[in-house]
This record gives sequence, structure tokens and C-alpha cells, in this order.
Amino acid sequence: MHKDYSFKTNKTGYLLVAPAMIGILLIAIYPMAYGIYFGFFKYDLMNESRNFIFMDNYARILTSAKFTNALGNTVVWTFFNVVFQIIFALLIAIVLNEKLRFRNFFRTGIMVPWAIPSVIAVLTFKFLYDAKVGIVNVIFQSLGIIDQPISWVGNIGTAMPALIIESIWKGMPFVLIFILAALQTIPLDVYEGSHLDGASGWQRFIYITFPMIKETVGIAAILTTIGTINNFNTIWLMTEGGPLGRTEILYTLAYRYGFTEFNFGTSSAVSVIIFIIIMALTKIYIRFSETKEA
Repeated sequence: MHKDYSFKTNKTGYLLVAPAMIGILLIAIYPMAYGIYFGFFKYDLMNESRNFIFMDNYARILTSAKFTNALGNTVVWTFFNVVFQIIFALLIAIVLNEKLRFRNFFRTGIMVPWAIPSVIAVLTFKFLYDAKVGIVNVIFQSLGIIDQPISWVGNIGTAMPALIIESIWKGMPFVLIFILAALQTIPLDVYEGSHLDGASGWQRFIYITFPMIKETVGIAAILTTIGTINNFNTIWLMTEGGPLGRTEILYTLAYRYGFTEFNFGTSSAVSVIIFIIIMALTKIYIRFSETKEA
């Protein structure tokens, strides 16, 4: 059946959505288009100069050591965040899906990290990691793991793992919601039948649980990947991309170019690259969603 989307036929509908569309245009579309426009210019705010250089910003960025380092760090940062958030969320969701005493209390408590504002969470972990008064050093020294206090976010070998731990703690409950909701959709009679057939807990997980929630896990993984790439607060508030660029990711690199070096052309070009990556992941997310609905 042919659908008529003409303004004349759907005048009321178009007028009702017009305010929202205007808001999206001003808040999202216009800044994005302006950022893409800036990517074709050498725009130095300090010298108040703007010269059209077409793709030179992209050519210079893609061949620079800073970009290569930030891209590699972004991959490491994202990979370990996503993998461990999925693993921990899956394990905890399976436990919380069982009939336990105070189950609702534990379900509520596990969501606390997600509810805490990101800035407060980051500053709390920064205090815990502090070389002088941080509780992490106190515990590790009392256990004999280390001999002297370590600057966890200031050491090139421990900075990235320390940030990843904070990010996993903060973001894992979001993944947990998805997986726990998916587990509750599995019919109990499926488990009862497998129990009668003598299936072990591991076999039930491999052949029943995971196949029935894998689409949800996939969607959660994609959303977590997008959120991790955009997780600016954790890195900038803890290390500002240091030490020696060991925690610099694409997002902090774009910020550094724009608001530290005041080179908005280069910053916009890096932002466009991030935008392309996010769009590709969003396309995969839409495909997964459509597959799950089907």
C-alpha cells in the first residue's frame, strides 16, 4: 500500500514534530556540519588565521605519530573495557538471576556505580590511587605485593590498567541491565528439561543460556564500545592523556588540539574521524537490533 508523506496530507504531524526537528538542527546538525567545515581549514585561534587547505589536515593527522599512538591506545582502552565489562556483567547477571535471599537488594546495590556521576567516580578513584594517601597502596603494601607506594596513574606501566579498572567499575552495571533482562526472558521449562536430561551447569550455559541471549550481548557490546570511545572524563580528569601519551585516546587528542594548542582545524579533523568510527559502529548496532527483532 502506497503511503502519502506529503505536507498537505500530513500537515498536523509535520507541525507537531517541527519544534523537535528545529532543536535537533540547531543543537546537533549545525555544530556537526560546522565541525566538518573546519576540518578543511588551517584555523589557528592564536594567530586568528583561517586558510583553506582541503584534505591536508587529514593527511597530516593520519601520518602523525600522535594519531597512531592515540589510535592504538583507543583500541586497547576499548577492547579491555568491553571484554571485561561483558564478562563481569554476564557472571553477575547469572548469579542475580537465581533465587537468592535479598536478591532485590543486591540488584539495586550493583547499580550504584552507574548512578554515581562520572566526575565524582573519577575523582574518587584518583584519590584511591594517590601515591601518598591512596588506600590501594596501603592495601598492597600490607599484603607485601609492593615495597613502596606507586603513583598508579603517573606510571607509564600502570596508568592505562588503572583507568580501565575505574571504567569497568563505572560502566559494567549498564551491560548488566541488558543481560539480566535477557536472562529473564528464557523460559524456565527449558532449564527444567535440560536438568532432567542430566546437563551440567556449564552445558546449560553453552547450549541454552548464551545462544538465547547472544544478540542482546552483541548489542550491549556495541553500545559499550561507543560509550568507551566517548569516555573523555575518566582519562582527562585522571591523566590528561599522560604520562608520556600512554593514555592518550582519539577523544583526548581532539580536545588537546582544540583547547590546548588552539588548532581547531586539526581538532575538527580528528573529531570527524571519531564521528566516522561511531557511525560505523552505529550501523552495526542497527543491524544487530533488526536481527534481534526478526
